[in-house]
Amino acid sequence: MARVFTRRPVRKAALAAVLAAGLTVGLTACGQDGPAGSGGSSGSSGSGRGRLLGPEERSVTLAVGERFTVAVRDNSSAGDRWSVADPKPDAAVAALADEQLDLPKESKTSDGVGGTRFYTFEAKGGGTTAVTLLNCFRGYCNLPTTGEENRKLVVRNTYTVTVR
Repeated sequence: MARVFTRRPVRKAALAAVLAAGLTVGLTACGQDGPAGSGGSSGSSGSGRGRLLGPEERSVTLAVGERFTVAVRDNSSAGDRWSVADPKPDAAVAALADEQLDLPKESKTSDGVGGTRFYTFEAKGGGTTAVTLLNCFRGYCNLPTTGEENRKLVVRNTYTVTVR
């Protein structure tokens, strides 16, 4: 008897990959030294990145001119598509100052090796705004359906920024 395959196993495999990616996103800033190239653990400064938010931090208070950075695991070759999502943060309060992808040395010799993407924002003026980072894994954000499986393949992290 011929075996009929459906798309469900593919979706489950994709879901497993995204959930694993989501866990690594949550663990990115774990550890005493923080992600490679981060300049240290949460609260440290390095390379003009200012304060590195930890994996569970979703709010930050800054003075004008200070910076904060969010680090996320990023592997474009596997389907990660991180971006600053709409609505964009109020540029009068906080603006994107830098976006950088740090890849390990292995990435030059191995396909599919991801790295850490750093989003650095600078406090511009008094007020409060939201910064949302979106991982539209393999284009699932653009599918016409909003089913539960599709929602699990999209990671949305929102950070509240207060500038005093």
